[in-house]
Amino acid sequence: MATRLLLSVALSVAAAQSYEIGKLPAMGYNTWNDVRCDGVDAHTILSLAHGLVQSNFSEKGYAFLNVDDCWQAQLLGARGELVPDATKFPDGLKVVVDKVHALGLRFGLYADRGFYTCAFRAGSRHQEATHAKQFHAWQIDYLKYDSCWAPNLRRKGALEDYARMRDALTLHAPGVHYSLCGWSSWYAPLVSNQQGYHSWRIGADCDEFANIYEAARTMEGLAHYAGPGKGYNDPDMLVGTTGGGAIALTPEQSRTQFSLWALFPAPLLISQNMLGWSSFALETYSNDEVIQLNQEPNARAAVRLVGGELDGPSTCHKRSATTNCTNVWGRALRSGGEIAIAFVNNAPESRFVACDAACPL
Repeated sequence: MATRLLLSVALSVAAAQSYEIGKLPAMGYNTWNDVRCDGVDAHTILSLAHGLVQSNFSEKGYAFLNVDDCWQAQLLGARGELVPDATKFPDGLKVVVDKVHALGLRFGLYADRGFYTCAFRAGSRHQEATHAKQFHAWQIDYLKYDSCWAPNLRRKGALEDYARMRDALTLHAPGVHYSLCGWSSWYAPLVSNQQGYHSWRIGADCDEFANIYEAARTMEGLAHYAGPGKGYNDPDMLVGTTGGGAIALTPEQSRTQFSLWALFPAPLLISQNMLGWSSFALETYSNDEVIQLNQEPNARAAVRLVGGELDGPSTCHKRSATTNCTNVWGRALRSGGEIAIAFVNNAPESRFVACDAACPL
């Protein structure tokens, strides 16, 4: 799969913008697709933080270092509190957070609305206020709140669970970027433009390209719900292309994902250690114009301009005349009538893709 992103952008550099919680899509790093569960520990996190700085990616706007599942012990403490895994964090969590902050980065953490996390660590159910107070004491900047092992499976119950943590953060830990991880597109119309919700997952984990393709298809119907003041649809983290992490994409797939995520716009949370990247990967994720597109103030959401439901890679590889393997996505920019357009080709061979005078933007 290949994408060509044509830009005409006159925007301020993302790193130079003053930070306002949730106003723009979050940018940074997440541990899950890189080190999974076993690789989460104090040493690894600090090494990754230094990597963000040494690679100059933090200067590009990748400011969040988000620690996903497995930082906590399997059981809550005697007072219902979350307990950092003593083997992984022998000096506690706060010392790690302080060192990450000292590098000029923001620190994100993971919790779950159920009794347990997805990796069977202690969850936050019925302890929202206690845990929000801990997040404040640790000076957490971002919370990814997952949905595993929660008894409330219906929409009403799930929303009540998420609202309890939202209210606890508002009261006890104001200033935390609150990211729902409920794996479904129906959250978008129900939490968009609601105080205290900054982003929400719209589908399954993007741990293979088929899921990335499905997430892109889902995003098309949710454009209305994203933007400054509303919050952002989250199609999941960016998957890198260089080996070494838990999963990886081909170079063309990684650039396609990055281009579309930037255009949507969606959070840009890379889940692979950038210190081991190829020159192709560095060129992809450090592209100033694409980053600036993602971080455009008051951005409109992208829509599909040409092409219908995009067939998946396996179908496109059959080279049938009836397959639909190309799309054009675009959005108008706020700067003087300019536009940004992405040409997407899901076929294994080159295709002619056009956006001419009939292209409805």
